[in-house]
Formats: sequence, C-alpha cells, structure tokens
Amino acid sequence: MKAARHRGIEASVEPAVCVRDVSKRFRSGETHDSLRDFLAAALTLGRGRRSRACDAESFWALRDVRFDVARGEAFGIIGPNGAGKSTMLKLLAGILRPEHGTISVRGRLAALIEVGAGFHGDLSGRENIYLNGAILGMTRNEVRRKFDAIVAFAGIERFLDMPVKRYSSGMYARLGFSIAAHVDPDVLLVDEVLSVGDAVFRLRCMERMRELVAEGATLIFVTHNLDQMQSICRRAIVLEGGRTAFDGSSRDAVSHYMRAMSRSYTDRPTDIEAGGGDGVEMLSFRFVNDFGEEAVWVHADEPVRVELTYRLHRPVAKLVVELNMRAAAQENVLSFNSGRDDRAFDGSVGVHAMTLSVPRLPLCGGHYFWNARMWDAGTGETLLDTPMRFPMVVDDQGRATGLLVLEHEWGHRPDVAGTVGTDDRDAVASAATTGANRANLLLR
Repeated sequence: MKAARHRGIEASVEPAVCVRDVSKRFRSGETHDSLRDFLAAALTLGRGRRSRACDAESFWALRDVRFDVARGEAFGIIGPNGAGKSTMLKLLAGILRPEHGTISVRGRLAALIEVGAGFHGDLSGRENIYLNGAILGMTRNEVRRKFDAIVAFAGIERFLDMPVKRYSSGMYARLGFSIAAHVDPDVLLVDEVLSVGDAVFRLRCMERMRELVAEGATLIFVTHNLDQMQSICRRAIVLEGGRTAFDGSSRDAVSHYMRAMSRSYTDRPTDIEAGGGDGVEMLSFRFVNDFGEEAVWVHADEPVRVELTYRLHRPVAKLVVELNMRAAAQENVLSFNSGRDDRAFDGSVGVHAMTLSVPRLPLCGGHYFWNARMWDAGTGETLLDTPMRFPMVVDDQGRATGLLVLEHEWGHRPDVAGTVGTDDRDAVASAATTGANRANLLLR
C-alpha cells in the first residue's frame, strides 16, 4: 500500500471528489487572465476609460454541474470542444474558483492540465523536478528518493541539465506527467496533454494510471480519445454546453456522446460536390442506422444502410456503383462493387436513389471514410469518384483491437501435463481443426 493510503482516508466512505451545483462564468473577450493584465485593466478603468472587456457579454462555461467520484475510481469527462471540460479540471485543481456551488477534493492532489504548467523555462530539467515536486506537495527528501524513477520514466536523461525552454512539447508533457505520477497522489487530474507524447509514452502513461488506480488513487481523465477513456475508466460524464448531459458507465457515455455528435454532424448544411462533368451529379450520401436515423456513428454489431441519391444528365448503358470503406488513403477495408455482384443499375436520365444494406460491420472501433465511385461498365468511363469524402465512426464498445472483429469462441479443459491419453489428444486435435475451419469460413 502506498504512503498516500496510510493517512487513514481509505476508511472514510466520503467520496474523494465532490462537485455540487458548480457554475463558472467568463466574460467574452476578457483580456486579463493574469494578475499583471488584471491590474492594467483596473488602472484603465480608474482613469475613466472603458475597457473592451466591460462591453463584452458574459457566458457560462459551466452550469449546475454535479457529480461524485469515489476513492480508487477512474472517472472520465468527455464532450465536444468548448463543453467546459478543461474549465472543470481547473476548478478541481483550484486554479479557478466557481461562481456558484462547492467543490471538495480530499487528499493529496496532482494535476497535469497544461503542457509545462509549473515549470520555469530558464531552469534545467533537474531543477524543475525539485520545483514542480515542491509545488505538488513533495518534500525535498521525497523528490530525491524518487528522482531517478522520475527521470527514467520521462526518458530525458540526456537533457536533464538543459533549460526546459529548449524542450519540445512532448518532452514537457513526459516530464510533467512523470512528476505528477510519482507524487503518489490521492487524486490525479489528467487533461488532453498526453496527446503530444509519442505512442510508446502514451502507452506507458496509461499503464501508470492503471497502476495508481489499482493502488487506491482516484483518477479524473479528460480526453477526446474515447478508446483510451473506455479502457481505463468505468464511469464518465458527458458535458454539453457547460451542463451534464449524461452520467453513467463509460460505454454508455461514449454512446451518448457519439450519438449527439452524429446528430450535430448530420444537421449541418451539406455541400455535396458534383462530379464527372455532365455525366452524374451526387445529390446526397448518408448512413442510416437500425432506428431509421441518419448517423455518422454506428455500432459494429448493428445494421447500417448507405443511401445514395444522384442525377444522371445523360443515359448510361451499364451503370456500376462501387462503395469503399477506408481507414486511410489507398487502403480499402471494405469494398462493395455492384459489377462484381452481377448487378447493373438503371442508367436513364433523371434522379435515382440506391441503397446498400450491411447487417453488421466486423471492424474494430475507430474513424473510417467512405467514397463512392460510378462508371459505365460498357465503355470503362469513370463518371464519379469522391475519395475519402464521407466520414463514419464505428463503435465496437471497446471490445477489440486490430482491424477485424471476427466471431469466435473460447474453449478450456483443466488437463494436467502428462496425463492426456491418446484418445484425449485426438479429441483436442479434432477440436482445434474445427476451430480453424470455423475461422477460415468466417474469413471468406
């Protein structure tokens, strides 16, 4: 058990973080976000000159937000840009004060909210470790004892005595996270800053956060990486327009958030570009979910229908349509070609609508793009091509990694080594062959 858990706080049933009806207001165009600017603005007002900030309208970044986070819980905060996520973390960290409501954080707090926060640019990495550690409540002896571990985790050995103003944003983030993660905090606040680190360091950060939670620390994690959030947080809230739109399991929170984003995207004005000269004009391209709603976010296990409306300006003898789903340029994940399915569409002049129904998308969660192609199979003339034009987000509810999600089943038998007889070995071999055949069938 970590020293932070030796202070008797684990015996309390009170939550580690308690937020009650918190609201925070800012003034649009406010220029004094530091003490120096505030004093300058006050002097300007004292001389009778009206500042631009006074004429600006105020807005509420947060309104009546409430939630509790239990000790040892990993808690996510997600939402679109401008929803109030970072404001909430700054309030929790004590950087800002709420307009209304109360916040209580019990135990030692460590926060990683902005890259380089708490660092002095002219001091070396070594000196900033001691400075930042002291800011976070560590004694000098405690910093000295953990110094090597902090440096090794951050991977800055070669640059330890270099002024941090020469560090890259990734080095800033690595050092800042490493210090915060070695404070042995009771509550750790982490914002989106991890996105500036490389892939390996992000994995190490995720593992370190899991370790802290397993040891009894409370984690509040703000991120746009929904897969990362689901992998470590069992519960989350969704902020929309400064209010709590959802509070529940992380999986359901992601579903709520993505449905809201999908509605926002599909409600936007569309500007489908015409293609193919005077041959074909695309009028609409949309995805429809199992509820009959237009969406750009879909469940991997649920049916989806692609609906394409187009106008032919001249007759096409043998119209073929191809719809491709890609994870990156030049990399087809799925391809549906009516020509390969021995299906040609009506090529008469006028407006046409076609659909493609897919019972499920056997893909891991992530961002994908669709493109539509049309051509005259008789002449080989391409009439339309819209590469990487239409986005889709697939949600596999955090169940898989890789590319494909295949149907499968696990088997187990508690055999002891050396006791399996000939008949048993034959049965095991037969079962393995059956499993391999099933996998091959699924891949076809």
